[in-house]
This record gives sequence, C-alpha cells and structure tokens, in this order.
Amino acid sequence: MKKTCFDSIHKTLLSEAEMETLERDLNFQPVRPESAQTLSTEQIETFNREGCLLPLPGLDDHEIAEYRQLFARLLENVLSEGFDSFSMIDPHLNHSQVYDLMFDPRLVAYVKDLVGPDIVCWSTHLFCKLPHDNKQVAWHQDAYYWPLTPARTVTVWLAIDDADIDNACMQLVAGSHLHGKISHRTSRIEEQNVLRVTVDGVVETFGQIIDAELRAGQISLHSDLLLHGSGPNRSDRRRCGLTLRYVDTNVQDLRDWSQCGVLISGEDRRGQWGNPPRPATTHT
Repeated sequence: MKKTCFDSIHKTLLSEAEMETLERDLNFQPVRPESAQTLSTEQIETFNREGCLLPLPGLDDHEIAEYRQLFARLLENVLSEGFDSFSMIDPHLNHSQVYDLMFDPRLVAYVKDLVGPDIVCWSTHLFCKLPHDNKQVAWHQDAYYWPLTPARTVTVWLAIDDADIDNACMQLVAGSHLHGKISHRTSRIEEQNVLRVTVDGVVETFGQIIDAELRAGQISLHSDLLLHGSGPNRSDRRRCGLTLRYVDTNVQDLRDWSQCGVLISGEDRRGQWGNPPRPATTHT
C-alpha cells in the first residue's frame, strides 16, 4: 500500500482478484423507519430507494471555518513533504479535532437512524482536489474494494469548501446500490484515476446521476454500495471534503482495517475494533 502522511497503522488492501472472489455479503439491507428519531420516514424511504441523502445540515459557518483553517495547514504540510492532496487518510489517528468530530451528535444522530445504535467510525479521509487538478475519482462502489462483510457502511461526506459542478463535486448514481456487487475493471494510466479500479457504462446501465452540490458545512450520506465518483477540477477553486465512515459494530473485518475503528455508541460485541485513543494533541 502506498504510504500516506497519517498512517501510523497500515491497512492491508484486497488484491484485484480478491475484490472479485472474496466471499462477502454485498447486498443492500433496507433501513427500517420505525426507530428513526432524526430522519423522517420520507428521508428513510429516499435513502432506501436512491442510496443517498443530500443536502443535510452539518456544521455552522463558524465551525466549518475553523476546520477549513485546520485542513489548510494540514494540506500545506502534506504537500511540502511530497505527498499528494488525496493522501490524508485517517487523520483522526493524529488530530484531536477530527477525532472529536466523529462523535458530533448531529452527525451521529443521522447515522443511528440508518445503521442502528451500535456504531463504529472505522475510517476518515480528507479528499482535496486542487484547482486545475486533472485527477478523477472514477465510478466505483466502496464496498467492492473494502474487506468488510456485510456491506453496511454509511459515509458522511462533509463539505469543507463549497462543492459544485464547476469544481468537480461528487456525483452519485441513484439506485445503483440495489444491484449488489457490480463488476469493476482495472484503471488505465491515462485515465488519471485516484483509484485502482473503475466501472464502465454507468450512465447507460444504472440511470440517474445526482450532482452532490453542497455548501461548506453541509453533508451528504451514502451507502457503501452506491456507485459514485467525481471528475477533474478544472476550476480556479479548491474542493475539499472530509469523509467519515460509520458501520454497525457487528460487521466483520476480513483483514486489519478494524484497528483504526473507534467505538462511537453502543457496544462492540465482536470485540474486534481497535478503538485507538483520542490524540493528546493536534500535529500540524
């Protein structure tokens, strides 16, 4: 695995052969609306039908301004050390502000309605597309290359900057989560894909594409089975977002990714999540 600037713990990636053959339950389990306390029945039905919800309120203007300053310092240091703007993986292991954000009651309330009471946040990742960056995040399902079963992760995508069509906001393929595991192919060098794999024929096969346009501080939620991606940022503006990935604690880790997971609420009945402690200080 490529070394990242925050990796004090390394995660073992699935090989491309394992992505296709490893036995995992990659089928969507509809959410039951009866116990929801924050999301409405209509919103739960939308998530079940489309695999995503957006936009939703997240942080206020003052809060997101503070995070924008933090991540600007992080990004400056990361680039000066020779890493790229996509390499900021699991900053909750080193940065107390990100660790604390995983527990934010506004975010956790949404997740509880979709996942249940026993929740772990097993990954955070800061995605930053610089102005005029030709790299793309090609169409993919997260669950396809994650060693977790069953597929039950809900990703919270927090807009650090305004994200819109002009600066290559995320795009989501509504309803594609209902197709189970979708076959991917190896990316070609000329595609400048941040990921190792991609899916062809998305528009022709899977239907409606939603542009996840968010104001800074807003969030989107999406299933780990939903096809999504984003194109090159050809604008003069940066597009930065933080993902927080939450899952039912009973989901099984087939590799070593659980060591980065932090128990957010409820119980870890499997006893598999590493639950690393809150960093004492923030390193920038």
